[in-house]
Amino acid sequence: MVAKFYGWMKTFFPGILFVLLIALLANYLGSMFPVVGGAIFSILIGFMIRQFFGVPSFLGPGVGYTLKKLLKLAIILLGFSFSFAEIASVGVDALVIVIIAVISGVFLTFFISRLAGLHGNIPLLIGLGTGICGATAIVTSSSIIKAKEEETLYAVNTIFAFNVLAVFIYPLIGNMLNMSHHEFGVWAGAAIHDTSSVVAAGYSFSNEAGDTSVVVKLMRTLLLVPAAIGLSFLISMKSAQIDGAETKWTAIKKSFPVFILFFAGAAALNSFISLPESWTDQTSSMAKFIIIMVMASVGLGTDIKKIKAAGLRPLLVGLVSSAIMGGISLALVLYASQ
Repeated sequence: MVAKFYGWMKTFFPGILFVLLIALLANYLGSMFPVVGGAIFSILIGFMIRQFFGVPSFLGPGVGYTLKKLLKLAIILLGFSFSFAEIASVGVDALVIVIIAVISGVFLTFFISRLAGLHGNIPLLIGLGTGICGATAIVTSSSIIKAKEEETLYAVNTIFAFNVLAVFIYPLIGNMLNMSHHEFGVWAGAAIHDTSSVVAAGYSFSNEAGDTSVVVKLMRTLLLVPAAIGLSFLISMKSAQIDGAETKWTAIKKSFPVFILFFAGAAALNSFISLPESWTDQTSSMAKFIIIMVMASVGLGTDIKKIKAAGLRPLLVGLVSSAIMGGISLALVLYASQ
């Protein structure tokens, strides 16, 4: 047990500590310049370090752990600040917006990718990544359709740059349009690809917008499960290979976002027991600081050279599909608020 813990510390602790130090600096700068906020400072610092100094390989596991694991912890901690009444207050309109945005985003992005001359599994992967939940949807779908590694990497790189840009651009547009906290939260949750960027953009706008964006994004993430099942069914029908069925169902089970159940459990606890405000304030503050750490890991993981190496075409596809997803979601949100 001790040896296992030592091994974990040796592998992950240096990178987590590095991310923590960036987050502390970013949080301080965010308190000095609240218009910008800690999350944006964090991603900028991480990005600058990656481009000008590089990230030593021994820090990589901890940086990745922060992005993949600690983000889920942050969302679970945020759950203690919610109640079922607050989640329900997001409304049926938000669910309808999410469903329309996801379906239109997947199919339009697939069509645009085909028009741009992208072939193989890449159009489908980019469509699912844009429409549902970014890299998670791409990796899950890749394992089901047995996409090549380079196809997966190509699709992830196509949408990754616009996740980062969304953290900066969405709050600016929201302020320009004088959107309410609720409107912006629904828009961010329905349109931005990855959960980390949704949370950062939402809380950069306001705490209320951030809370709403988390709930809406979790609605959207859950759509990965029926999408994976449907995709698995279609692939099975097409290939008619029984020996691959177990692998596909394993991918579906792995795709289920278990952390959402813990988020719901935390919200249920606060709904039925009504946790002390001092407790919920603490868990909320911890969650928001972890989000700043996650943004540092996003910045540290942004490799301009890889994005350039993929060429101009995927960037154009990513730009157009992200703009369409944002435009459709924005139009639906503004229409619903009339």
